[in-house]
Amino acid sequence: MKTILWVLISLLSIGNLTAGPKDQNEIPNIPLYSLDLERKTLYQELNQIPEGDLVILNFTSSDCPPCKEEVPNLLEYSKKWNGSHPKTKLHLWIVFVGDDPSSVSKLANELGIKKQASLYFDSLQTSMRILEFPGTPTTMVVQKKNVLFKEYGYTKENWSKMISVLENRR
Repeated sequence: MKTILWVLISLLSIGNLTAGPKDQNEIPNIPLYSLDLERKTLYQELNQIPEGDLVILNFTSSDCPPCKEEVPNLLEYSKKWNGSHPKTKLHLWIVFVGDDPSSVSKLANELGIKKQASLYFDSLQTSMRILEFPGTPTTMVVQKKNVLFKEYGYTKENWSKMISVLENRR
């Protein structure tokens, strides 16, 4: 009986070690929903990005004042980057946490996002639990599945840190 218990404990321990991301910088997979109500996953979307490209993953919400300030700056920065960096593209993905497709569409129109960014929503806030961030805005810079930058809140200091990480990837 002790042997069986020992084997079960060992198997559970090994399962826990291998179940998550392979290294500390690897972003966990999360479900995403497009405005077309199509279920996707973060890994599925990241696998479509060319090897050297970067992704700004911005978690926002329609009732977040700092988010409404940050998103236009992200749009402007990514537009400038892509106009001056033909080799490495910067993709902007905005994930609306706690919102539904209609509130996402409304805010996207207000902010003039149009086709400058990929828009997703997470009405159940699953991303917050899996990625362990306290709220919006939270911004990450990802290359393939590796997190290069992660900060909560839109401040000058966080913005400068993110720009520094991006500029070092030129």
